[in-house]
Amino acid sequence: MRYDPLTRLLHVTIAIGITVQMLVSLVMVYPKPGRLPNEWFAIHETLGVVLCGVLATHWLWSVLRTLVSGEPMRLFPWFSRSRLSELADDIRATVRELGRLRLPNGEGTEAFPAVVQGLGLLLGLFLAGSGTILALGMAPDGTMSSLVHAIKEAHETAAPLMWVYLAAHPTLGILHHLAGHKTLDRVFGFGGRSNQQ
Repeated sequence: MRYDPLTRLLHVTIAIGITVQMLVSLVMVYPKPGRLPNEWFAIHETLGVVLCGVLATHWLWSVLRTLVSGEPMRLFPWFSRSRLSELADDIRATVRELGRLRLPNGEGTEAFPAVVQGLGLLLGLFLAGSGTILALGMAPDGTMSSLVHAIKEAHETAAPLMWVYLAAHPTLGILHHLAGHKTLDRVFGFGGRSNQQ
């Protein structure tokens, strides 16, 4: 998968922002009635709102690129029969290669990696969006309506999935790169001019 310069900038910004968010979540004190938050919570809240904007921009840019190019969206193939077929073929090829104790070489449709990235972006957008609702709908002392409380519960339930994604996604990219697949070159544009995704 190759990225245009704006997608590359958005990808790096999201990667750094989500990593910082997850690390800050380990030290922040969440407000509750009778307990005030610490400064880490304010950082988490502010950065989350900023990331919501960056993630929304990424999705809008992806849709715009798709409309201009006429290609179906790689990150979100769920409503395209041909893209779902490509995804199924790519998953079968991946399973075959893993059965031979090899990493897929990334040549072919690249539908599976694109969908994995799309799911990560959806998860990030959900966390940032629900966090933005919390930032706007929660009183400074932590009191909130029942709807905002339900959103808070969903936000906290989804957060561990981001830890899994944050561990797996870059690790797999590095493993592919070490296997000679030039993954990082394609994503970050190392080694020459990159084509658009």
